[in-house]
Amino acid sequence: MVLLVLVGLARAQEAGFLTGRVLDASTGEPLPGAAVTLSGTVLGTMADIEGRFVLKVPPGIYTVEAVLIGYRPARREVRISPGDTVQVVLKLKEQPLRLPPVVVTAAKKAQPLREVPISTSVLGREDLREYAAQTLDQVLRYVSGVELKGGEVGVRASTGYSKGAGSRVLLLVDGAPAITGDTGGINWDALPAEEIERVEVVKGAGSALYGSNAMAGVIQVFTRRPSRTPRTWLRLTAGCYDRPYYPQWRWSSKVRDFYTATVGHSRRLGSLGVLFSASRQASDGYRQNGDYLRHRLMGKVEVEPLSGASADLTVHWAEEDRGQFLYWKSQEEALKVPEGMEGDRVYSAKWRFNGSIRWAVGPRLAAFVRGYAYRTYWRNFFRDSQDHSRALRAGCEVRTEVSVSRGFSVTTGWELVRDGVSSSMFGGHTLWDMAGYAQAEWRPSPLTTLTAGLRYDRQVVDDGKTVEAQISPKFGATFRLSPDVMLRTSVGRGFRAPSVAERFTNTSIAGFRVIPNPELKPERAWAYEVGLRLTAGIAVVDLALFQAEYWDLIEPQAVPGSPLVQMANVTRARVRGAELEVKAGLPLGFSGSLGYTYLVPRQGRIPTPYRWGLLQALQSLKDSEELPYRPRHRLITSLRWEMKPFRLEARFRYASRVRRVKMYPRDERVPQYVVDLSGGVRREGYTISFRVDNLLQYHYTEVERNLAPIRSLAVTLMAEL
Repeated sequence: MVLLVLVGLARAQEAGFLTGRVLDASTGEPLPGAAVTLSGTVLGTMADIEGRFVLKVPPGIYTVEAVLIGYRPARREVRISPGDTVQVVLKLKEQPLRLPPVVVTAAKKAQPLREVPISTSVLGREDLREYAAQTLDQVLRYVSGVELKGGEVGVRASTGYSKGAGSRVLLLVDGAPAITGDTGGINWDALPAEEIERVEVVKGAGSALYGSNAMAGVIQVFTRRPSRTPRTWLRLTAGCYDRPYYPQWRWSSKVRDFYTATVGHSRRLGSLGVLFSASRQASDGYRQNGDYLRHRLMGKVEVEPLSGASADLTVHWAEEDRGQFLYWKSQEEALKVPEGMEGDRVYSAKWRFNGSIRWAVGPRLAAFVRGYAYRTYWRNFFRDSQDHSRALRAGCEVRTEVSVSRGFSVTTGWELVRDGVSSSMFGGHTLWDMAGYAQAEWRPSPLTTLTAGLRYDRQVVDDGKTVEAQISPKFGATFRLSPDVMLRTSVGRGFRAPSVAERFTNTSIAGFRVIPNPELKPERAWAYEVGLRLTAGIAVVDLALFQAEYWDLIEPQAVPGSPLVQMANVTRARVRGAELEVKAGLPLGFSGSLGYTYLVPRQGRIPTPYRWGLLQALQSLKDSEELPYRPRHRLITSLRWEMKPFRLEARFRYASRVRRVKMYPRDERVPQYVVDLSGGVRREGYTISFRVDNLLQYHYTEVERNLAPIRSLAVTLMAEL
């Protein structure tokens, strides 16, 4: 009834249009990706590649604001009359620090970063463009608190290594989950790295809004939007790997090279914005069976606001043919596979569809509908097996955003997800997840923001053979202690339902026989955080203290009295730690950043989280052991110099020696010391850049018997025609 009344009121008056551009104040260049919002309403949009935007707005007086990483916000007051079109130009001035003013992922709506009660990091368009990475996971290594091992991503020691079965961090692409329906993992090769506009990383339990897989955090990727005038772009990357330091590791006399070629086009066709890009990647690999050939296609269509509604549809397709490297032949031949595995290969194909409609019923009410499908196929061509799997994850979401008053808003929604799998390794299975959620945000004063939310999930496996229900609450608060100091705190529950692969794998892997365990229970977690953000002139300092309690973590275990292995809920764990981030703008075109994470990851006999005494803490250390594959210390730093049109940047990352591993505990383990160097020159219409990864040719492993990438050099040309 309330919705119908609001609809009637909204239609009673003819709306107007607010159009304009967001430009760089000093150069006049457009600023694509800038967030444009109307203060006190649910109305907002993003500037396209030419910096243009369009909003359909009910009559009234509003304050329009444009924000973008690396720029100071710009605001203007506008008056919208019925049927009128008002044009504005918002010019943003650069600031020495690349700070993200607005994020979307933490609350499923745009909100200032200073009001987000949980640690959040953002990679902007320039960060991604300048690094020119082959895949997104290469860039995520330089996000504080994020770890990658063998392609598996974790946040603050949430993940060890499980050979790709189940991710505790949810990946979203333009709002739609990009988690496979069979293994529950992430395919980094399927992401259109060349078309990524922005990446947001939320650190901490996100199940209160996103459900399963968001137990430890959420990573959201935003792709490029169509432009208003015809634009064609080209990106070419060519590079090669250096020779290994040790002569006995030099298994090939050939130069091991790689390349990427991407072409794209974007334009407007009436009220439609269209974008298309195609990419081809190939690499010889730095080790035997490390070669790959990849193809990617992406298409996007956007419909401009019409009768208060806007819509978009995005389609991705990707395929990969690659060699399979499980472990080295020996430490003396660390870049070769064992005899008999030389021809092992994996072929995979992925299709992803994502469509959404947003309807601005009025300045204080918006409705949102999304439908998505993610289809994956893979087949192994191994000496001893040719397993294969087809999976389809399909879902829909309906969400409403209500601005009840200027300081109080409510977001509600429901979601339905279906996973269908047909596999020689997992069998044929169907999983359903039905969920409803609500979140309220209240600003009792200009200095305080309170957030509370709750989500209910119900999972059904194989038409009712297994039924699980989860309730995930959250609470957060931010307090502005002074104009330059923000205090935040949050607590939330997370969970992860077992994937089809974890429940039903029935195969032989690397000499082990793995059998199903359909009785697996969901993993559960509670996450706590207190943080302080200080802005001091040219520097920003962010300090966070956090703790995560885990129950029923799923790990592979030997079946007593047999040579069999199966996945089981065996681990009770606790991770405590601190994280420090510093960003500073320096004289003469220099800027720098530092991120340090300290972790105490333990598993075993963990006392209740409410016992904080010294005796309990000492007993916990005595009765527990280190979580495997988690370094206690991580440090990332960067030093950047820019004097247009030139740029030069050095990055360093350190990870302490892992105290415990599971597969080969007697193998030698070393800390990580990795230096990367990049630079380039940017001219009107084109950019030429270079990148040297692992500059010092430091050899190390992230997972036993898997040597990490050796030194490589790449040169990239990006041009707009």
